[in-house]
Amino acid sequence: MILKGEKVVLRPLEVEDARTIVPLINDAELRQYLLQVFPINKFMEENWIKNHSSSSNEVNLAITTDDELIGVTGYMNIDWVNRCAEFGIGIFNKKYWGKGYGTETTKLMLEYAFRKLNLNRVYLRVFDYNERAIRAYEKCGFVLEGRQRQAVFSNGRYHDVLMMSILAEEYFKP
Repeated sequence: MILKGEKVVLRPLEVEDARTIVPLINDAELRQYLLQVFPINKFMEENWIKNHSSSSNEVNLAITTDDELIGVTGYMNIDWVNRCAEFGIGIFNKKYWGKGYGTETTKLMLEYAFRKLNLNRVYLRVFDYNERAIRAYEKCGFVLEGRQRQAVFSNGRYHDVLMMSILAEEYFKP
C-alpha cells in the first residue's frame, strides 16, 4: 500500500528505515513531543518495526519525500468491531516542520481510514504544549473531546494530554 500526496508518499516501514529513524528520534527537541521517554538504538527500532509490521490491528507507514524518510505515521489499537483507531504521526526531520507535511500526511491517513478501512472514528492524544500539531489536527477536522490533566511530565513540569477525534460523518460532511 502506498498513499501519495503532493508533498509526501506514505509507504510501509522497512527494517532498513531504522538506520534513518534512530538518529532523528533521539534528538532532544523532537523527543519532547513523543511518548518515547528513553533513547533508542538501531536494534530496538528494527525489532519494533518487525514486531509491529505483522499486526492486524496496526498500520505503520514511513513518511517520505523525494525518497527521503522524514517521519512515521500510522494507526494503533484498531478496533474492527467498533470501527475506531488511534492515530499517530511524527515528522522526525526538523527541516520539514511547519511546512504542511504533517497536515498532508494526516489528510491522506484520514482518507485511508474512512474510505478504505471503513473506520467510524479516529482519535489521538497530543500534549497541550504542542501547538503546531494541535493546529494541524484542527485543520484536518479533529475536535477536542477531553483532557487528561497533568498526565505527562516534560521539561520539569506536568502537562495535560488532549484527546481529539474525528468521526466519519464529520469527515464526509460537505
